[in-house]
Amino acid sequence: MKQKHSSRNNLSFLVVGIILMVLVDRFVFDGTRPYIEEARREAAQKQEQTIELASLPPEIRQKNKTPHRTIEPPPEPEALWKKFAVQVDIPPDQPKVVIIIDDLGMDRRRSKEIMALPPPVTLSFLPYAPKIKGLVEQGRKAGHEIMIHMPMEPMNPDLDPGPTVLRVDMPPSEFEDLLEQSLNAFEGYVGINNHMGSRLTQDKESMRIVMAHLYERGLLFVDSRTIHTSLADDIAASYRVPHAVRDVFLDHDPSLEGVQKSLRKLEAIAKKSGYAIAIGHPKANTIQALQEWIPTLQDKGIALAPISSVVTTATPEDTQALQR
Repeated sequence: MKQKHSSRNNLSFLVVGIILMVLVDRFVFDGTRPYIEEARREAAQKQEQTIELASLPPEIRQKNKTPHRTIEPPPEPEALWKKFAVQVDIPPDQPKVVIIIDDLGMDRRRSKEIMALPPPVTLSFLPYAPKIKGLVEQGRKAGHEIMIHMPMEPMNPDLDPGPTVLRVDMPPSEFEDLLEQSLNAFEGYVGINNHMGSRLTQDKESMRIVMAHLYERGLLFVDSRTIHTSLADDIAASYRVPHAVRDVFLDHDPSLEGVQKSLRKLEAIAKKSGYAIAIGHPKANTIQALQEWIPTLQDKGIALAPISSVVTTATPEDTQALQR
């Protein structure tokens, strides 16, 4: 009898316990069963994380010790031509003139006379000039924009473009090494323009190598246009390299009157087209003409501008696919 009584008591306790569990679930948890829902959420999250991890490349799966963590790609570095550009505030409808003085660095006295001109003049330094870094920094501190005057092979074999000249017949590896050597000559510049180069700028493969390196570094290119059949500007455009073309040589006639005539031509082009680009050299008459001419620009309604403010840029939709 005692055994039957004990069994009945156990059955009563079990029934009461089940009833209590039902009441707690209904009135305390409102039927949601949070302990079950939480387990389901954790299982679903682990399944999603497993799928996400499986879709990643093997090298990232190896490194990703916390698969639920979002992996963000690193931000694109700022293009150097923008980073080192001289900032100017010029109304869009105001004519602009760009003065590039290249061949700088070898004659330090005249290079410093050019740097003493009112900014912003665009200063283009030969990469093989001695003790060039200090001179470049002086130019930047004076408010001028900086470029590399890249030696390139001319048509005339008797001309001397310098010791680091890029030549058409170089093996590609040697060509690229020499190009990189020049591009690493100093820092703080926005791009390059060609020193001589009447032969090299007509060679498609050579210019493709040049533009590929400029694109990768985020630099601009100015075609000095030492020959009218140059391909440089078109290839720069196809590689989405910001680019521009010289309009006027200031001192093709190196006399003072010749430079002054070139400056008047520059003004006329700027007023007609919105901007104009001149290239000159550190010669006595060029320096004198610029010293006299730059202060007159404000009264003429013309702005002196750095090269970075007038280059043509392109989007991928506007150009051909990159080629190397």
